[in-house]
Amino acid sequence: MTLTRRACGAWPIVGAVIALAAADTAADQRPQPPVSSGRPAATASIAGAVRSAAGDAPVSRARIIASSPALAQPRVTLSGADGRYAIAALPAGTYTLTAVRTGYATQTFGERRGTASGGVTVTDGQAVAGIDFALIRGSAIAGRILDEDGTPFAGAVVEALVARSDSGQRTLVPAASARTDDRGEFRVFGLPPGQYYVSASDPAFNDVGTESGAVKYAPTFFPGVSAADEARAVAVGDGELPRVEFRLKLVPPARVSGRILASDGRPLLSGAVILTPAATDGAQVVPPEDVWIDPGGAFTFGHVPPGRYRISARGETVANGPALFATFDLIVEGRSVDNVQMTLRPGATLDGEVTLDPEHATRAPVLSSLRVRAPFADGGGFADALTGTVQADGRFVLRGLMSGDHQIIVEGLPSPWIVKSVLLRGRDLADAGIEVVEGQQLRGARITITDRASEVSGRVRDRGAPVVDAAVLVYPIAPQFWLRTHRRMRMTRTDAEGRFSVRGLPEGEYLAIASGAIGAGDLGRRELLEAIRALATPVSISGPDARVALELPLLAVLPGGPVQTR
Repeated sequence: MTLTRRACGAWPIVGAVIALAAADTAADQRPQPPVSSGRPAATASIAGAVRSAAGDAPVSRARIIASSPALAQPRVTLSGADGRYAIAALPAGTYTLTAVRTGYATQTFGERRGTASGGVTVTDGQAVAGIDFALIRGSAIAGRILDEDGTPFAGAVVEALVARSDSGQRTLVPAASARTDDRGEFRVFGLPPGQYYVSASDPAFNDVGTESGAVKYAPTFFPGVSAADEARAVAVGDGELPRVEFRLKLVPPARVSGRILASDGRPLLSGAVILTPAATDGAQVVPPEDVWIDPGGAFTFGHVPPGRYRISARGETVANGPALFATFDLIVEGRSVDNVQMTLRPGATLDGEVTLDPEHATRAPVLSSLRVRAPFADGGGFADALTGTVQADGRFVLRGLMSGDHQIIVEGLPSPWIVKSVLLRGRDLADAGIEVVEGQQLRGARITITDRASEVSGRVRDRGAPVVDAAVLVYPIAPQFWLRTHRRMRMTRTDAEGRFSVRGLPEGEYLAIASGAIGAGDLGRRELLEAIRALATPVSISGPDARVALELPLLAVLPGGPVQTR
């Protein structure tokens, strides 16, 4: 799977952001007027309970931490013998609530594995209840880190990293960390069951001064690789203790630089360049730094860690004109890559209309609130045109589609409305997608949306108990639909009672599986989807109004997925 935190340079937007940031900084340094004595008192409160996900028993003495920009410092309280807690005298604002208890995995309210928390918002005087936590017993990863010469390395920073979806891209964020002792041994604990990437770094090389400035070395990933796209995941099961061992590698970051040019030689009015992993599987945890692009199209990515990358560029030579695109693949191995020349060429245009096909007495969506999008079939969003807003009469235009395979989707549809068909030139592209080439003009697409939506629902259990926050993947049997953005590929997570629901899958044959070892980035991972076929539960959707109920077992470790080590 590709895990990435995108680095992006753009102008003139970056200059505007920098100017605004500088203005804000200057404002912060000016003397501030005293706080008015008439300021309303902090009168809001948040309350809830902490229980064990296994057995529903109350968990006492859990630390509940409330943090918010509205607070100068976080507020902390302890859960009582009955598991209940309350935090009073809070000012209005949005709060992040985190529960910490030895022996359990740390949990942030509203945060699902693979997605960030939305927080809890309170207004003046509001008492918010029901902010409950179901804590999962924590597991651990142990092991040993060695220096390049094979001797134990003391003081290495070891992190267990979990994959998270961020704006459609996979990123790695630390779930827990530890330092090695004098024997090179470590133990990262408090981990819920799932899959993790393990990294180790030498703190002496975190920020090194050189004649050309500061240099930050990338971490080394299990099983001892410096290129993040070669990292292997480690499976952590309930009560299990996988063990890993690998050597540190000290590979300096590199610089990647070049220039983007329009194919007709015109000067660029605007432009953007991003650097992303080129591999379909792997991870990137350290983003490039010192991203820079000038009005002449010259660009630089500084501090690029080892790996295989793709540079994607887009630009305009005319205001509100067609977008121009280019891509370039490269390998970075600790040495700078300079003088990359990229010629921008025009993208394609797709226009048409969105029509309604109501079957039930469901309130129709407001067409002007919808947007037609065409992301790459592999999930990449850089080539997704910035146009596509649907007009009140249903008409839309997508300008600037980058060459390649795209899926057509409609953003903003309220439940139960779904895309029924996408007709273009006599073909339904809802399943097939569309391949576009530079400069192509695709006219008269007809997208039909309907309120007839199937539903697959049920519960996930482990040894008879409902499982909270388990990932449920429903995917088609037919491999031609195994694409990250395909409408037949769905993932959701169970609620506090272990229940789940997936709506809007088209008629056909599917497989369903529940596990703590999969995430949003596994959508479209063909080798994993093939490996779990024999373990999955068959699902047949007979029509657009079909209702299917399932009871799924929890699978902690999946074949073809993360490595289970000892």
